[in-house]
Amino acid sequence: MLSRLRLLPPDKLAIPWSSSIVIHDIRRPLPFPDNSASAVYASHVLEHLYFEEGRQLMVESFRVLAAGGVLRIVVPDLRMIVEEYLGNGASKGQTSGSESLRPADQMNQRLLMRWPTPSSSHLLYRIYNSWQDFHSHKWMYDADSLGALFKATGFVQVEQKGCHDSRIAGIREVEDQSRILDGAGVCVEGVKPV
Repeated sequence: MLSRLRLLPPDKLAIPWSSSIVIHDIRRPLPFPDNSASAVYASHVLEHLYFEEGRQLMVESFRVLAAGGVLRIVVPDLRMIVEEYLGNGASKGQTSGSESLRPADQMNQRLLMRWPTPSSSHLLYRIYNSWQDFHSHKWMYDADSLGALFKATGFVQVEQKGCHDSRIAGIREVEDQSRILDGAGVCVEGVKPV
């Protein structure tokens, strides 16, 4: 139905989702018991939540993790984006034609706060988009600000990590290196105290 109404691109419908995947609104309490998980992993998710929603997701992650459990979060690196804007680093997020844009416009593209134009003029899509505004970024982080949020939530052994450098066994099976390497993202991990 979403495809017929042109509310969802066909490529999104073709994704072969496993029936074991839990579909859940992460702005609400997580549907898992206290102290039941050994790890929580989120890549390029937190920036799509308002700061308070992101903080609450970290509180929920803390709740569901068992003692010694690990939370690993990857977000776009605000520091890298600002360095690019200041001319101190090569631009990583250029799309076709962005080379002619002014540095401020390139920075706005990288921040993904909002698209420069509405993605569709279709009324139903505009209603859907305003109801489910999860496509744009709401809050951005660097390693320091994300680490501070971990510590404020109660996590210990908080540190910035490299791609596939993790306390989580099997991280290579889920972590997409293109989301971290070459300034694409910053990764922070913390441990729930024993």
